Amino acid sequence: MATRMPILPQQRIQLKNAIYDLQEVYQHAHDWLAWLKYDIWENEYQETITPGGKVIKIFWNCEREIDDYSKFIIEVRFEMFGMTDIEVQQAGERAKMQKGEINAFISAFLETDRQNKWSEKPYLKFMKSFFEKYLYKGQIEVMQGQLWKEGWDFYNELKAFLNLYKISPRVRAARPGDYPAFR
Repeated sequence: MATRMPILPQQRIQLKNAIYDLQEVYQHAHDWLAWLKYDIWENEYQETITPGGKVIKIFWNCEREIDDYSKFIIEVRFEMFGMTDIEVQQAGERAKMQKGEINAFISAFLETDRQNKWSEKPYLKFMKSFFEKYLYKGQIEVMQGQLWKEGWDFYNELKAFLNLYKISPRVRAARPGDYPAFR
């Protein structure tokens, strides 16, 4: 059985009564993770309409294979409550945006023995623990540090992007593909 090590416990970004562009937030988060070479699966998209506005829940499972034995996993969950569409006018331009509460939850995991080859028989389980404790220990520590950094970098990027809307409701942040050096 694959071993899943929590590296970044669930972190929350919360903005109440915020004005934001859901499409831009979604696209920016997706582009940022794709830039880091994560495969992104949207496991859940749930939208319900309530008297207080829309409720939208989105869950992403983002994975990047490091080698044949391990992979990085970042889980992202967006929850929007009381979301209503509004029109914002800035610099003589009208734009459709959303208003309501937005929450983002981010957590990161390191998964080893991702193909479940070392858990089939008792002697392989012993070899797996020996391998991870003595032979692969240094590599695991390096990967834990790298994933911890990537998880916090994504958290800070998303938080900064959402806080841009507090300053100016119609701001498009630079994406990694905007600069030739990032391609």
